[in-house]
Amino acid sequence: MGQKERIPQLDIFRAIAIFAVIAIHATSRTLAETLGTSMFHPFLFINKFSQFAVPSFVFLSGFVLFYNYIDRPLSGKTLGKFYSRRLIYIIVPYAVFSLLYFILKMTSGNTWNLPLEEMAHKLGKYLLTGTAYTHLYYIIIIIQFYVLFPLMLWCLQKVRRLAAWAPLIGLLLQWGFVLLNKYMTNHGYWQLSKGSLSITYFSYFLLGAALAVYYAPLKKWLAVSREGWRSGKGPVWIVLWLVWAAAGIIHVELWFNSYTKKAVINSLWYEGFSNFHALLSCFVLLQLSFLLYGAGRSLLTRMLISIGACSFGIYLLHPAVLFFYRKLPFHGGPLAYTSAIAGGWLAALLGSWLVVALIFRYVKPAWILFGSGPQKKQPKQTAV
Repeated sequence: MGQKERIPQLDIFRAIAIFAVIAIHATSRTLAETLGTSMFHPFLFINKFSQFAVPSFVFLSGFVLFYNYIDRPLSGKTLGKFYSRRLIYIIVPYAVFSLLYFILKMTSGNTWNLPLEEMAHKLGKYLLTGTAYTHLYYIIIIIQFYVLFPLMLWCLQKVRRLAAWAPLIGLLLQWGFVLLNKYMTNHGYWQLSKGSLSITYFSYFLLGAALAVYYAPLKKWLAVSREGWRSGKGPVWIVLWLVWAAAGIIHVELWFNSYTKKAVINSLWYEGFSNFHALLSCFVLLQLSFLLYGAGRSLLTRMLISIGACSFGIYLLHPAVLFFYRKLPFHGGPLAYTSAIAGGWLAALLGSWLVVALIFRYVKPAWILFGSGPQKKQPKQTAV
C-alpha cells in the first residue's frame, strides 16, 4: 500500500472551524442581552451563521478517518492501534478537562460543601454525558463515531461503491431519527438531548467518508485554481458559495423572526436549513482552505496552520479563557459592548492558542492536556 498524500490544507480547515466555534461561544450571551436593540441582529447573525462549526469538525473527522484507513486491512492490530491512539489523544485530555471544568463549576458556584458521594455522582455523570461544560458534548459525539467506525469501514471496504451513497444514507438515517424524535417528544414518550447523539450528525460524518474515498478525482473540484476556472468549473463554484450564503442567511432570518416577532415556525425548517448550510459549509471551508494555502507560505497561512494544528487544545481550553475574561468589568455604550464581545473572541482564540502552542513546545507530556500536537513532518493526517 502506497503512502497517502498528506493534506496540509486540513489544518487551515480546522482553524476556520475553530474561529466559528469561538464566535458561537463569544456571542452566546449577546442574544439575551441585546434583544430589542439594534445590535441584536448582527450578533444573532454571527451566532447562528457560525453553527456550521461542530458539523464541520464531525465532517473532518469522518474524512480523515476514512482517508487514512480505507485501504488498510481491518485487523485486530489495526483496531488496537486505532483505539489506543484515541484513548491517549482524545479520551485522556477529555477526562482531564472534564475534571478541571468540574472544579471550576464547583468553585464558581461555591458548592464544595456537597456530600462527597454527591460530588462523585455529578462528576461521573458529567464524564459520561459530556456535560462538565457546555462544549464537551462534542467529544461524546466523536467517541460514538469511534465505536461505530470499524463497522462503517468494513462496509465500505467490502462494497467500495457504497461510498458514493454514503452521504444519502447518512441523511436518511439522520432525518429518520429527527422525525422520530420530534414525534416521540411531542407525544411525551421521551426527552432526549439529541444534540449529544452521533446519529444527528451522520450526514456530515458520512459525507466526509465519501469525499475521502473519492478524494483523488474530486480534488480538482475542491481546489479552486486558474485551470479550474478555464475548464468551466468557475460557475459551479460561484453557485455553491451563493447557495451556501443564502442557506445561512435564511437560517438566521428564521431565528430572527422567532425572537423578534414570536413567529411560530415548525422546528423542521430550522433543522433543515441548519443541516443544508452546514453540509455546504464542508465544501466551502475545503475550498477556502485550498485558496488560503495556495496563496503561499505567508504569515497568515503559517498562523492558520499553527492554529489548526492546535485546534483540539484550543477547543478544550477556550471556554475557560472566556469565563475569566467575562469577569472583567466593562462599561459604556454599544461601541464599548461590541468591542468587549470582539475582545472576548480574540482573547479566547489568541490566549488559548498561545497556551497550547507553548505547552506543546516546552512540556513533553502535553498530550495529557491537549492530545496530539503539531508535528514538523507528519506523513498522515490525524483525526480529531
